[in-house]
Amino acid sequence: MKTIIEMASRIADLERRLDGMMRHGTVAEVDPEAGTARISIGGTDEKPFISPWVPYGQIAGALKVHSPPSVGQQMTLLSPSGDFRQAVALPMTWSNQNASPSSKGDENVLTFGSIKVELRGTEIIITAPRVFFKCDGTTLEMKGGSFRASSDDFEFD
Repeated sequence: MKTIIEMASRIADLERRLDGMMRHGTVAEVDPEAGTARISIGGTDEKPFISPWVPYGQIAGALKVHSPPSVGQQMTLLSPSGDFRQAVALPMTWSNQNASPSSKGDENVLTFGSIKVELRGTEIIITAPRVFFKCDGTTLEMKGGSFRASSDDFEFD
């Protein structure tokens, strides 16, 4: 009988871990310095169930992107062992509150506030209140109908 009770306990633990391997939720808190977030993964408005602080996924190869998640952003907690303390929060899911900035298959779009960058085949389109380029002491600025360029030996306004 003891063996059956132990097996039932182990099965219950495995089922709990399996249930916790992947959970969808929204960002409740962010600590960009630590690269961690807490994800609301259930409960009620009065008493939400919030994960412990877990690292959030970023692009970190030759190309590195620092883009902390925002409160309310939908994310997926992936914890292979089923233990939230060992989880990683993965972005890349859309929601009604954070819809895709494009539905076209032939363009890549990045938005942040009022800034929009579109990559379409052979062109880059930047829409912003102000665009500023800086290259080795030379600057170029465009804003509100004005254009300014300057370098050590050149000034155009």
